Amino acid sequence: MSRKPPGTVASADSAAAAARPAPHPRTPRTPPAAGKVRRLPQRWRKAILTLHVTVAVGWVGIEIAQLILGLVGLTTDDAGVVRATRVVMEILGIELIAGIAWTTLLTGLLLAVATQWGLLKHYWIVTKLVITVALMLNGHFLLQHWLREQAEVGKAPESLSLQLVVVMGIALGLLVTATALSIYKPWGKTRHGRRRPAAKATRP
Repeated sequence: MSRKPPGTVASADSAAAAARPAPHPRTPRTPPAAGKVRRLPQRWRKAILTLHVTVAVGWVGIEIAQLILGLVGLTTDDAGVVRATRVVMEILGIELIAGIAWTTLLTGLLLAVATQWGLLKHYWIVTKLVITVALMLNGHFLLQHWLREQAEVGKAPESLSLQLVVVMGIALGLLVTATALSIYKPWGKTRHGRRRPAAKATRP
C-alpha cells in the first residue's frame, strides 16, 4: 500500500477552506442624520390623505349648497321659502363648516410637514395655505355675523342676501382653485425649497 505524503490532508483542508465564501460582515445601522424630518409611514399617510380629501370635498359641497340656497332666497317671493333658506344657510355656515375647515387645515399641515413636500418648499402648498386661512378668517369674522343677521326674520335686507351670495361664490371659486393646485402642483419650488438641497450638500 502507498502512503500519502505528510501534509496532504492538511493541504486539502486548507484548499477547501479557501474555496468557501467568506461570511459577509454585518454593516451597522447608521442613525438618522440630525435634523432630518421623520416621514409618516405610508399607511398613516394614506389614512390622513383620505381624511383630508374627504373633508375638503365636504367643504366644497357646503359652499355649493349655501350658494344655491342664497340664490333661491333671492329669486323667490315666498316668505316661508326665504325663511327656510336663511335658517339652513345659518346651520351650514356656522354649525357645520367650522369643524370641516379646521380638519382640512390641520390634516393639510400634517401632510405637508411630515412628508417630502414640506410646508414652505413649494408655491402651490403656500398658496393653498393662504387660501385656507383667508377663508377661515372670512368665515369667522364676516360670514357668521351676516348669516345670523340674515336668519333673523324681517331684519335682513335684500342687499345683505346679495352680498352673501357674492361672497360665497368667491369662496367656492377659491376652494376649486385650491383643489386644482393639489392636482397640477404648478410654479415649482420657493426660494426656501431651492436653498435646502444646497445647504445639505455643504454639510461635512
